Amino acid sequence: MAKKKVLGEQYGITITRPWNEAMYKHNEKVSEIQKKAIKKALKEIYFADDYKNLNILAKAICGHGFAMMDNADLYNEAVIGLDIAQNFWLHGNVWPDLLKAGLVQPIDIDYVGYDNDKLIKNS
Repeated sequence: MAKKKVLGEQYGITITRPWNEAMYKHNEKVSEIQKKAIKKALKEIYFADDYKNLNILAKAICGHGFAMMDNADLYNEAVIGLDIAQNFWLHGNVWPDLLKAGLVQPIDIDYVGYDNDKLIKNS
């Protein structure tokens, strides 16, 4: 087994390489919070019949744009993409894009272990 390198601490969790169980559990919690917020936004935008923002949401989640799709198809693609989205994708792509677009609100917790350069500089 590889020796763990301690990089610092965030949210009371010791950040190590390779990752430890506490890091995985924490990041799953963050993922669940984000996915819940994104699903809420998806439903609100879908029922508001807001094609423009639905397209922005679907593109952020799926990583590509959509052409010639109706709202129901866009919504379904986004839901499927969100269900299979990995934490690194939510952290680095989806959540920042949706925050920038104003489609979700910031949360008080973030992933641990992804921003190693920041962590090492701040420790």
